[in-house]
Amino acid sequence: MKAAIVLSLLLAFALGAFGPSLDAAPQAPTAHDRMRSAAQAMCGSENAAWQEVSPGVIQCFTTGGRKLKRTTK
Repeated sequence: MKAAIVLSLLLAFALGAFGPSLDAAPQAPTAHDRMRSAAQAMCGSENAAWQEVSPGVIQCFTTGGRKLKRTTK
């Protein structure tokens, strides 16, 4: 009886301590993440401004907000 209680408490502690790390599986990138990454690569740096003009068409902007180039995927 005492051993079952101790084992239960030990199991509860172990799951509480290590459970969150078991759930932290890497997530696959979504279509939006892939599109954002491709737009940043096409427009220059990771801080480049861009806007999706229509599906598959990206408008890049300069630092001052002027239009730079328009490209499609």
